[in-house]
Amino acid sequence: MTSTANPSLVQLHGLERSDRVQTYAQIAETVRRVRAGIEAQGLQCRPNSALGSLFQKAQVLNEQWEAQTNGHDILTLMQADEAVRIAHAVEAVLDEPEAKEAIRRITKSDMHLSTRQPSQGKDALWELDLNRFLRQRQVPVRMQEPPDLAVTLPGLLGEYGLACKKVYSEDSVSKQLQKGCRQLKAMGAPGVVAFNLDDITPQRSILVQPTRVAAEDFLHAKNIAFITRHRLVLQKAVMSGGCDAILLATAAQADIKGLSPRFNRVTQFTLWTVNEAAAGTHLRIAALHRLIDGKS
Repeated sequence: MTSTANPSLVQLHGLERSDRVQTYAQIAETVRRVRAGIEAQGLQCRPNSALGSLFQKAQVLNEQWEAQTNGHDILTLMQADEAVRIAHAVEAVLDEPEAKEAIRRITKSDMHLSTRQPSQGKDALWELDLNRFLRQRQVPVRMQEPPDLAVTLPGLLGEYGLACKKVYSEDSVSKQLQKGCRQLKAMGAPGVVAFNLDDITPQRSILVQPTRVAAEDFLHAKNIAFITRHRLVLQKAVMSGGCDAILLATAAQADIKGLSPRFNRVTQFTLWTVNEAAAGTHLRIAALHRLIDGKS
């Protein structure tokens, strides 16, 4: 492998904003339903826990809106959005035994997503977020250990792993990448290492952009800048066969002037590999891309 290997990039649109616009009442109902589902699984979501506190914000936001008070503010709105993001990810797997440990970690951990505090719950949420993203696109994905998720590729390409890693510090990227590659090796199948980059963006911030495309382009540029900073170590992992590619995801709460409502959550996914990777790598990545785009 040389340091001049050429990148191959695929931009995957997250489509996670208010495409499915929800009223405050709908958000509160979603959170209530998921809280009940969690407790029905024998897990606890106490009001004084981090998750319980976030879930309560969704209820408070709705109550303030219905009462037409001036009490609601941007922080409450951000926290309610965090609550419904968690609720949607958890609800997708509530009835699956393989997901119970991930849900347990979420109920026991710091889940304030706009802060930059590492937690096992946030790690678990990234697995569930990616699982939901793929299922929404009809990708045949399931939770599995190891790695974290597995997909069945079409034809004779077989099983494919996704090792999910959340980046809290750029100093940890190499170590996290190695862990992900070891998980794929333990599965005995090829796959990708999927990094979530939310926690290396500014905390408690709102991305302000004029249009949705501008917001997506901004986050895509963040993903590309991350690849550029860590290109040598990422490239080495691909060229040595440790993984086929790197999947990056960055989500941001955003004020998009050209949309109604203006408050959104935008997620940008980028799939990266190198042109000099083995032919089998490119076949599998192309198959994964077609599954996500609904073209297979």
